[in-house]
Amino acid sequence: MEIPKNIFQYDWAAMSAADQRAFFAKNGFLVIPQLFTPEEVDLMHKEIEQYGLAEKKIDMSEAFCSAPSFAPMVDHPKLVSALTSILGSNFICFKGAYVPKPSKPGVSAPHRTALHVDYGILEREGDYRNSNALWVNVACYLSDMTFEHAPFAVVPGSHNYFHLEPGTDMESLKEEAVTLLAKAGDAILFLHNTVHAGGSNVSGYTQHILFCSYRAAWARHIGRVTEWPKQFVENSPPSRQRLISGLNAGDAQEELPAVVKRYVPASVLKKSAETLSTLGKYSKAKSLTRLGDRLWAAYEKRVE
Repeated sequence: MEIPKNIFQYDWAAMSAADQRAFFAKNGFLVIPQLFTPEEVDLMHKEIEQYGLAEKKIDMSEAFCSAPSFAPMVDHPKLVSALTSILGSNFICFKGAYVPKPSKPGVSAPHRTALHVDYGILEREGDYRNSNALWVNVACYLSDMTFEHAPFAVVPGSHNYFHLEPGTDMESLKEEAVTLLAKAGDAILFLHNTVHAGGSNVSGYTQHILFCSYRAAWARHIGRVTEWPKQFVENSPPSRQRLISGLNAGDAQEELPAVVKRYVPASVLKKSAETLSTLGKYSKAKSLTRLGDRLWAAYEKRVE
């Protein structure tokens, strides 16, 4: 699939918080230039090599727990400022990932993946991280993009195309797509339902990307998700702890009666939560799943 020839250019550095909010509302994406300095990017590359991260198959948070230089992305002041403009002051970082994209051998022509959205595509596999109602994905690139080095394609304003169904063919929008050529250290923010595509890497060297995903605090996932590791949370500064705690909480969730939370034994809470979650999954009864999640949250609170 052809990479859009139209390169989108903008004076991102000159944008105020109000400018960022207005641009994101209209277009569904935003670029923060130099989220990390060249020196910080160099340190990240050294730690990727030091900890062998490019060769490991790791879960969503292991890289952020392993490489000390990654974690500051979660609560980076520039990023938090932009996200506050977009989501308001109360949001949560529910996912972090390091993604290496090796160069494809024997392929010379630049091309891209299919246009898609990131919302509503993994729930059938039991992964509910992308299932919440409002979230922003942030991709920070650790090397300069070129047409050969996996550029980012996006369809401006496509977050307002409410007729689009996740998981369906969106190539009819290819003429509206533009290409973003981020520099090393730049971050691209895009809404969960903004149509986009990654470029294939045919540059001859690996592309390294850090991802963090943020949701509004009220926009609870429809099913239980994995929390950040307890030690990682405890060792983080308060500004980061606030963003990585309570992933399974949400202002809209119903509260369990106080007597249940206080006096039902932890072992009973755990067993009941597991049973209800299993029944809800196989019967597709969301009410059972939600009750199981609330019981599990009460259990975790009890054993903290």
